[in-house]
Amino acid sequence: MFSYKEQVSVVQKIKLADGEHKTLTCPFCGGRNKFTLDRFDGVLVWNCFRASCNAKGSLRGKRDITALKNYVGGTPTQRSVKKLNHLPAMTVSVRKHAPAVKYLEDVNSMEAYESGRIKIRYLPTENRVLFYTNDGTGAVGRALDGRLPKWWKYGDTTQGITVGSGQHAVLVEDIASACAVSRLEGVVGFALLGTNLTTEIKQQLVKYIKVTLVLDNDASSKAVYLCKKHGAVTNLRLTKEDLKCLSPQEIQKVID
Repeated sequence: MFSYKEQVSVVQKIKLADGEHKTLTCPFCGGRNKFTLDRFDGVLVWNCFRASCNAKGSLRGKRDITALKNYVGGTPTQRSVKKLNHLPAMTVSVRKHAPAVKYLEDVNSMEAYESGRIKIRYLPTENRVLFYTNDGTGAVGRALDGRLPKWWKYGDTTQGITVGSGQHAVLVEDIASACAVSRLEGVVGFALLGTNLTTEIKQQLVKYIKVTLVLDNDASSKAVYLCKKHGAVTNLRLTKEDLKCLSPQEIQKVID
């Protein structure tokens, strides 16, 4: 864990122009492409998306020449907003690609697909299996080969993805785990698609009677922080087990 002062001493050494955004290997935990930096109107903002890393903060500094000119001119630099990747138009049924079917079977997601609990397609141009959001406005794609990044987001995924129905929501990081969890009767697999609870996700949690957050043991500090900050999370479970590799009975033991 790094203190705010320690983080500031590191991020200040990274060159970043006003209005610029960078995605880098985290200088604190080493997570590849997990660390983002933004500088706008004299403010430096940084964040690591790795669950076990506490790197996050902002620092108000002096405006550089560009920022000062923009400010005086009445148009201060705004924080850059990442453009959404458009949903691919040319996809095919996963049934037409044997490796896609095998992947879904390996991560216990085939049952959710076949029962209609989630829409899944195959993207030939990128060799990815696409898991769609509930409203169809976004998707996350899992590469079936060694290309990076392994996971890629398309469209709007800020609401996460829910799989299944019931009054008990189990919050997990990835969509394959959510599909595996949905095999339990009365339990909803809720993929955060990361380790943060967005405003859109928090708004959805109020409809569940029980909300269980399941994270890896390495993310214990982040999990405790999320539970304290967000009252909607009623239970916390830390595990070394990967839920998408477990049977329904084994998942039940983890969340009980």
